[in-house]
Amino acid sequence: MIIPNKLNITYKVVTPRGESYLGNTESNVVNTEILSYSVSKAIVSDKTCVKEGGTVRNTVTITNNSATKLLNNFFTVSEPDGASYIAGSVKINGVKQPSYGPITGFPLPELNPGESVVIEFDLKADRPVTYFGTLKYTVNDAVRGNVNYSENTNTLSVEVVSNKISVIKRVDKAFAVKGEKLRYTVIIANNGNTAKTDIMFKDAIPAGTTFVSNSVKLNGASFSAYNPEDGFAIPGLAPGEVLTVEFDVKVN
Repeated sequence: MIIPNKLNITYKVVTPRGESYLGNTESNVVNTEILSYSVSKAIVSDKTCVKEGGTVRNTVTITNNSATKLLNNFFTVSEPDGASYIAGSVKINGVKQPSYGPITGFPLPELNPGESVVIEFDLKADRPVTYFGTLKYTVNDAVRGNVNYSENTNTLSVEVVSNKISVIKRVDKAFAVKGEKLRYTVIIANNGNTAKTDIMFKDAIPAGTTFVSNSVKLNGASFSAYNPEDGFAIPGLAPGEVLTVEFDVKVN
């Protein structure tokens, strides 16, 4: 983007004979280029949503649309919360740069007017994440000499689908004798960020015991027809929801 500017002076002229007329004079045009518009910095990813632990491939294209050369180019990426950059994944114009890290940053080639550079790197996302890149560069100003600039790319957001579900099993006795009942309690928790549906519960009855009929409970409610060994469907779980399954066996 170029901001041009010139001025116009109007004046009145009186001749020796007493005649007068108006005149005007324009100055030369001075231009100021806004580099933040002329240097494009676009970051895109190949995915906007991944499973927990999934990999996102990022591509940054920097193009010098200005009228001056970009010097001392240096690129960094913000440190993501809930994600990590994959070591050795950086490429510059298709060439691998295994020692480069996005957070510490790395140098880029000088860019003449009209030239571009393409940066690639991978990110592993464990939770929803937002990040952006920063380009630092120098231009040589005819009046001020070398001037440093720092500009950010657009911001990317990646959603993460978490499939975490935990199952904890407990028994009410560590020691028992023949004829005693053992109560098993199973706590099933949806620790992810998506609903879990079509859940089937199945638990083989331990050798040396017999399942006690009509003993199955789900969150305290009895289900007389249920048998863990045959298996049964349990309600879906919303994110953060917990279900408790209980049943009894008798020691033979």
